[in-house]
Amino acid sequence: MIDKIKDFLSLNPHYIGLFIVLVGAAGLIAAITDANWLFGDVNTTTYNLKKIDGWVNMFGRKTARIISGVFSVVVILAGIFWFWAYAFYYKR
Repeated sequence: MIDKIKDFLSLNPHYIGLFIVLVGAAGLIAAITDANWLFGDVNTTTYNLKKIDGWVNMFGRKTARIISGVFSVVVILAGIFWFWAYAFYYKR
């Protein structure tokens, strides 16, 4: 199964860009809707900025949502660029 996916993605790398866009869109929707699965159940004792808990504890939930939303937009733009580069620019 994994070999089939690898073969498919090696022949069609522009679909990776679409996957990146979907991940970014999920993050953006979570930031806009204040999703509890991303921002809820925060460990109040950690200030590790590598985790969402640290961002929420350090800057507050609203600022963490804004930072997450901006990062999600950057991810979406990277996915669009990836799709554009492989679908229209790099021809075999």
